Amino acid sequence: MTEAHEPGSFLRATLESQPAELTRILADGAAADAAARLRRATRIFLVGTGTSYHGALAGQFMLRSAGIEAWAIRAFEFAMYPPAIREDDGLILLSHRGTKRFSKQALDMFAGGSDRWVVITGLGAPLEGQGVVRTVEQERSRVHTASHTAALLRVAHIAAEIGRAPWKSRLTELPDRVRAAVAQGKGVANTMEGIELRPVTHFVGGGPARATAYEGALKLREASHLINAEGHDVEGILHGPLISIQPGTAVVVVEQPGPSLERVKEVGSALLEIPANVLSFPVAGDLDEALSPIVNVVPLQWLAYHASRRLGVDADSFRHDEKEYEAAQSKFIL
Repeated sequence: MTEAHEPGSFLRATLESQPAELTRILADGAAADAAARLRRATRIFLVGTGTSYHGALAGQFMLRSAGIEAWAIRAFEFAMYPPAIREDDGLILLSHRGTKRFSKQALDMFAGGSDRWVVITGLGAPLEGQGVVRTVEQERSRVHTASHTAALLRVAHIAAEIGRAPWKSRLTELPDRVRAAVAQGKGVANTMEGIELRPVTHFVGGGPARATAYEGALKLREASHLINAEGHDVEGILHGPLISIQPGTAVVVVEQPGPSLERVKEVGSALLEIPANVLSFPVAGDLDEALSPIVNVVPLQWLAYHASRRLGVDADSFRHDEKEYEAAQSKFIL
């Protein structure tokens, strides 16, 4: 007998589990052990695909704020168009399931010449070795939430161990900060009331918040299926995309104190002149900008969940119950 399933319930339960998962991860020493493999690296590449790339992008800023040269690269590009690897380079690979074709290829290519690598992946993933650091149980929803914030915390731990992170003492705040953000789920739903998200919703952020904007757009696409979404960096939206935004279009701006904030506010003011429907969910407050993606992504996860419920879409399905999309996904290997 098929198990009864409330649409989106896997996504919601995993979203709500994040404070407890971060508390657990904060208490173990796995990241410190992994950091030892990267301590002498003078440059670190962070590699991933999809949400894991967004984690790599946010992690890039964490490492840089700790005084370490770091570059986020998509796994496909790292594997197929690799940069010139130096002897003292390091690699952090982010992969929820540890099964993605080009993530594995990127790791194999790098590990063939160096042991300065760390893999951040979920429990039960097939990747093994001294450099493998686990996050959370494999999520039942393909709309990844807890594995993303857990991976970000792992990267923050590593950055704090091998660099001079000015925010190291604030890592202990993160579970409570995320708990407060999770508690704002109803508030996110209220803010969305009367806002039309179709045909397209835009997300905008600068610096570390760019990763949050990209992730917000991806979550909305994955969970709702019927809404297009685009993520923009704060400067990029002004150089062309702004003129395609119509009156009434929903635009989520990720506002976080830091060098990008003034420009983000200018974008928000410009959007109101169109007038677009500008949404903002500031939850990280005075948290260091480098750590803010761990918290600021949570209301955007809620936005995706509530959008799916409003449209009557099962966010957990990933359209595997629709034959055309099942056929489309049979044409490639992830």
